[in-house]
Amino acid sequence: MEALKFESNVMKTLANSLLIILMMTLAACGGSSSSNSSSTGSTTSVDDDLVDQAPVDETPVTEPVVRMILLGDSGSGSAGAYAVGEAVAKVCAAKGCDLVLGLGDNIYESGVSSELDPQFEEKFELPFAPIDLPFYMVLGNHDNSGFFGGDGANNANGDFQVDYHYRDALHPEQPRQTSRWHMPARYYRLTQGGDAAAPLVELFAVDSNQIAGGFPDSNENFSYNNYGLAQAQWLKDAMANSKAKWKIAFAHHPYLSNGSHGNAGNYDGVPGFVAPVLAGSRYKAFLEETLCDKADFFFAGHDHDLQWLMPVASCGKTGFILSGAASKTRSLEHRDDNAVYYEKGDSYGFVWVEIKGDKMVGEVYQVDPDDAALGLGSLATPQPAFRREQSQQAAIGLPASDGFTNPLVGESNFDVTDQEGNLDPVQTQFADGFATLAAAIPEENLAGVVAAVGESGNALLEVVDSLLSGLQGAATEQNPELALAGGERASQALLYALQNLQSAIPAAGEEGLPAPFDQLAAALEQFTGEAGSGDDAASVDLRSLTDPLNHLAGNIQGIVDSIEEEGGSVPVAGGAMSLLSELLFDVTRVIDGVGNVSTSEIGQVVVSTTDDLLANLLLKVIPIEEFAPAEVSDAIGLGPKFISSALLAVVREVTYDLDTLLLPSLLQGLGALPLSALDGLFDGLASLGG
Repeated sequence: MEALKFESNVMKTLANSLLIILMMTLAACGGSSSSNSSSTGSTTSVDDDLVDQAPVDETPVTEPVVRMILLGDSGSGSAGAYAVGEAVAKVCAAKGCDLVLGLGDNIYESGVSSELDPQFEEKFELPFAPIDLPFYMVLGNHDNSGFFGGDGANNANGDFQVDYHYRDALHPEQPRQTSRWHMPARYYRLTQGGDAAAPLVELFAVDSNQIAGGFPDSNENFSYNNYGLAQAQWLKDAMANSKAKWKIAFAHHPYLSNGSHGNAGNYDGVPGFVAPVLAGSRYKAFLEETLCDKADFFFAGHDHDLQWLMPVASCGKTGFILSGAASKTRSLEHRDDNAVYYEKGDSYGFVWVEIKGDKMVGEVYQVDPDDAALGLGSLATPQPAFRREQSQQAAIGLPASDGFTNPLVGESNFDVTDQEGNLDPVQTQFADGFATLAAAIPEENLAGVVAAVGESGNALLEVVDSLLSGLQGAATEQNPELALAGGERASQALLYALQNLQSAIPAAGEEGLPAPFDQLAAALEQFTGEAGSGDDAASVDLRSLTDPLNHLAGNIQGIVDSIEEEGGSVPVAGGAMSLLSELLFDVTRVIDGVGNVSTSEIGQVVVSTTDDLLANLLLKVIPIEEFAPAEVSDAIGLGPKFISSALLAVVREVTYDLDTLLLPSLLQGLGALPLSALDGLFDGLASLGG
């Protein structure tokens, strides 16, 4: 209606202006003689009073404005929920409101059993009866409960809340009490303010539970491939083609939070490399790929508190408001984790937002059910606990991400050399040698191959070095968390190695690669397809990663084996690829061996697989030196220097520490923590291919 009124006023003003201009023009023509009028002997006159009497609409053009309420975790039917309903009505009466955004966990504790479930009346219609506005809802983990309340393991359960939107049509004999509940689909979009061609605001309702909600769903319809990727593509397309001035996304699970659940990627303190679904690692990647730096704001709930968080570099211009205190309260447990403009725990409340032009105003209201004024100070003129006004921000230009749709992408800022480790001397010689070798190859495309092999091979060495260092630290310092930290770094090093190969080799040289190296891109594509074939990350075991890695190594070695007697740089590049293949085999053996043996055998596996890796490096470097020019071979400095008595002594010391320090502690009180940590640690590597 506002858009229609705006358009009507503009048209009336334009019509009146044209009429005045026309009359004044005619008056000017008739008020003086001209050559044309003289020649025809005719004159034109206009009654001056007619111009003065022309009706002029002096009503100012109304600038579009959108006002909304953010109401999360509302579905308990508690006294707090009723108080929040009353308080929202008072604020809207004083400030004006157009709609409510319901931020998930709409029906505690385990959602509903059908669209006719009486809980819709008990926990939505009645508590929020004072609010005569449309509620646009999204689903939370409690709305999709399977085994217990809030596990998020049964997404099909959430469909009943979509069906409630259509209940009047589905069950005309049992209609809804009101038509306020709007959830036309699990994820959807709507515009507010302005007109269809240029809305002021577009809102994107996101179904976060399938990606972030607790435990993976066994229903194939809600796998990442069948649901998560489809929603990701929808949201990216919707953001890209939106004509709105402001783009705002809302969902249940937050990107950042100082509440008890914490930030995506580390929800509830769960390491992302151990359980990426529980930790929200996949969800973090989803948000960074689909809406970060594209949406002006992201509204969420999940934690039962009130927060206005500052933007962070990883998500660009996007701001964050968390409003999850509509029917439950909880203390803030991570106050120092993220910078905020405002935060409040242990209080019911909600947020009022106004958008007008390039300005946004937000007000946070605390609600006290035991206060006659509901904690608002005055029912007639409610007073916010916090108010902030800000201008619309420009995008900072984050590079495009595909971290969700392509999970084999590591952190862009990963540094292979930023942590000390046992294999550092080997890595230094390896990196220097390959840099020299690549620089000596005149063909740009093959030089790119060798450089990529050097970078990725160094990262593969870091995989083993991180595991060794983490295990040694866990043993010597009696701290199993160091093993987990080493495993996390190993995961990132492996991702970095794979990402570097995927990005560098297919693009090496504008003229492409000579046979048989032109088969590398296909081998990498096959690996990506095999590693990403699981339905979800958490349900895939370690073999799903080691098998594709072994296949990749075999395919690369097959390419090398097909090299016949060639001159120039081809044999040198072939030697580099052979070394890479051997590294892939050996690193996979380390991961697979340590991840699948009992704790008592870890020491033996570590020393044997590391010895093999170092010995194979020695053997596989020789072909490179044989085919490289003499000055390059001399500069590489590889060969026997790879294996030194000091380095092998370090490996043996790691084994000694594991056997003598870590294992007795395991038996004396640490229980199964190190064992379970290591199992989860290496299982977590498998999730990278999910």
